[in-house]
Amino acid sequence: MLKIHHSFFIFFALLLTIKTTAQNSSIQVNARAQKDKIVLRWAVNSPIDWQKANTSGFKLNKMLIKKDGVLLANPVKKELAILKAEPLEQWMEFIQKDNYGAIVAQALYGDSFEVGQENEDTLTKIVSTSDELNQRFSFALFAADLSFEAAIKAGWGYIDTEVQPNEVYVYQVEAINLPNINTGAYMLGLSDHEELPKVTDFTAIPDDKQIMLSWGVERLNNVYTAYMIERWDEDGGFIPISQTNIVNINTSDIQNNKQMFYGNKIEANNQNYFYRIYGINSFGEKGPYSNIIQTQGVASVVVAPRIIDYVILNPNEVVLEWEFPVEEEKNINAFELHYAQKDLSDYEPVAHHINKSDRKFHYKGLSASNYFKVAVVDQQNNKLFSQSTLVQPIDTIPPSKPLGLTGQIDSLGYVKLTWKPNTEKDLAGYRVLRANAKNEEFVDIFNKVITTNFATDTVSFAISNKKVYYKILAEDLRYNRSDLSDILIIDKPDKLPPTAPVFKDYETSNGKNTLFWVASSSDDVEKYYLKRRIKGENHWLELAVLSNKDTQYTDKQTEADVTYEYLIQAKDLSGLYSNPENSTITLTTVNNSPISVLKNIETIIDRENKTATLYWNYNTNYQVTEIQIYKNSKGEKPSLWKVLDAKFLSITDKDLKMNTEYEYHFLPTITSNRAVKGEKIKLIY
Repeated sequence: MLKIHHSFFIFFALLLTIKTTAQNSSIQVNARAQKDKIVLRWAVNSPIDWQKANTSGFKLNKMLIKKDGVLLANPVKKELAILKAEPLEQWMEFIQKDNYGAIVAQALYGDSFEVGQENEDTLTKIVSTSDELNQRFSFALFAADLSFEAAIKAGWGYIDTEVQPNEVYVYQVEAINLPNINTGAYMLGLSDHEELPKVTDFTAIPDDKQIMLSWGVERLNNVYTAYMIERWDEDGGFIPISQTNIVNINTSDIQNNKQMFYGNKIEANNQNYFYRIYGINSFGEKGPYSNIIQTQGVASVVVAPRIIDYVILNPNEVVLEWEFPVEEEKNINAFELHYAQKDLSDYEPVAHHINKSDRKFHYKGLSASNYFKVAVVDQQNNKLFSQSTLVQPIDTIPPSKPLGLTGQIDSLGYVKLTWKPNTEKDLAGYRVLRANAKNEEFVDIFNKVITTNFATDTVSFAISNKKVYYKILAEDLRYNRSDLSDILIIDKPDKLPPTAPVFKDYETSNGKNTLFWVASSSDDVEKYYLKRRIKGENHWLELAVLSNKDTQYTDKQTEADVTYEYLIQAKDLSGLYSNPENSTITLTTVNNSPISVLKNIETIIDRENKTATLYWNYNTNYQVTEIQIYKNSKGEKPSLWKVLDAKFLSITDKDLKMNTEYEYHFLPTITSNRAVKGEKIKLIY
C-alpha cells in the first residue's frame, strides 16, 4: 500500500474546502498560451465519473479553426494523444521528491484513505465508502493544481509544442467509452499569451519578533493557485520561508476573500529583514517577483502610565503628573495627552509627541469640567491609556459680550440670526431675546441655551409693528452670563410673496422625466416657472412657463444616466416669487438600453460526426451567472434548448437535419439589474 507522510496528509486535509458535487458530469478544461507552446489541464467534475474516466482514459483532439485571422471553412482536426495515469511503478521515484505527486498517487492507487472506522455497520460502511471517494477526488484535484508534472503523470495535463503563432485551435478532451460525460473544450492560440501578473500590494505589518505579511488576492484568484515568500539571508541570498507553497484556504464566497496573510517568526527586533513574493499557477509557472520590502520587528509595550497628581495654576491652566517605569522607555516612542469634557464621551488628543522621559505636562485651556488621560505610544503606534482624571477649576468669570449680531426676515416671516462665536472653552451656549417695540421688555424666545452661533425665529405680519428687536447673551457651564449684545433692529418686509409649490412625486423612464407638484396655497398666483440644471452646475435653465392650474410636466430633452435638479417657483400678481428653498428635486434619468455581454460567437460544423459546436466568450466587464440558449429552424418559433452555467464556453448540438437552417438565440443573465442584449446566430447544416 502506498504511504504518505502522516503530518503532510493532515495539513492538506485542513486546507481543503473544495466543492465536489455537480448537477451534470462534464470535463472542465483550462489552458494557457506560453511563448512557444500551449499547456492544458482538465478534470471531471463528478467523483464517480472521475474514477471511471481515470480507468478508461482520455482522448485529446485538436482542431485548427483559424489561420492568419481567417476562420477556416473546413477545420483541420486531429487526435493529439490518448492519456491515462502512468503505472504505479513509474510514480515511485517521482513521489520521493514531490509531495503533491504523492497525494495524487495515493488517490489513484492507495488501498484506502481510512475515512471509516473498524466494526462499522453496513449503512455506515456505505457512507464511509462514499466519503472516501469524495476525499480521493478532492485531494487529487487539489494536489494536481499545485503540481503540473503530477497532473501530466495522472493523464490530466498535456503540453502542445506543435503550434504556430498565426493559428487558433480548439482543444477537445473526451472520456473514452463514457458518453454520459460531456466533452470539454477550450479555444486558444499563441497570440493569447499574456505575461503573468506581479503581486503589487505586498506589505509587512511588524510585531514583536514576528512579521505579518499581507497581499491582495482578489484579482489573482483566477491566475495563481499558490504563492511563495522568500526572505533574504546573508549566507544563501533569498530563501523560502515555508517548506510548502502558501495556499489560499479561504474559498468560501460568503467570506472575505480579498486579502491573504502569512506570519513569519524573526530572531530579533530592531534588525532589518527583506522579503519578496511570487505566485505559482496550476501549470507550475512562477510569476515575477514582487518589489522587495524592508521591515523590522518592534517590541510591544505592556505597562500603562498612571496619573498620580495635578496642580491647578489658574482657571485656565493645570500641570498634570504621571508615573511610568523607566526600564520600559526603550519600547516606546512618546506620551500623548487626551482630553474630554465628559468622561463617557470620546477623548481627543490635545498633546502629541511628549518626550518619553517626561512625567509632567502643562495644559492651558481648561473648561468648567475637564477629563484627562495619558497614553503611552509604542513603536507599533499602539496606545495604552491611563485611568481618567477629573480637573475642575473654580470659575466666576462670565463669557465675553457676543459680537456681530446680524439677521434678516424673508417674505414668509422667517428670521435668521447669526453672530460671531465666542471662544471660551467652558461656553455652554447663548440665549436669544426679542421685543416687538423699542421700549418693550425683551423676552427669552427659546427659554433655553442654544449651542450654535445662529438661530431662527418667526414673526407675524398680522401684528402692525414695522420693526423687530433682538439681543443675545452668552452663558458658560457655571451659569455665568455675559453682558447683552448690541440691539439688532430688523425691518419687516412690506409685501408677502406666494407660498412655495412643492414637488410631491416624479417618474423617469426611457429618457423622460415627469414631475408632479403640489400647487401654491396662495390665491394670487399668476404663473409657475419650471427650471432645470445638471447637478453641480450653478446656472438654471428655464424649461417652461405654466399656468396656475398646471401640476405636472414631462421633460423630454434629457440624457440617460444624468442627474438633474429641478426648481418650481410661483409668481404672484405683484411680481413676487415664492421661496425656492424647498421647491427643488433631484433625480437621475433612467437608462433602459440593454447591454451586450457576449462576444466572439462562432460555430464549427463536424459533418463526419453530424454535429455542430458553438463557441463564445463573455465581456469581462460584467459577471455572468448563466446563459439560456433557444433554438429553432428558420421560420419556426424559438424554444428553450439549453440552460448552462456561466463557466461553459461551448456546447455541441447533435440533433441536426441536413439542408436545414437553424437559429440559436443566446440570452445571458448577469448579477446587476441592467437589461441584457440577446445575441442570435444562424447555422446552415
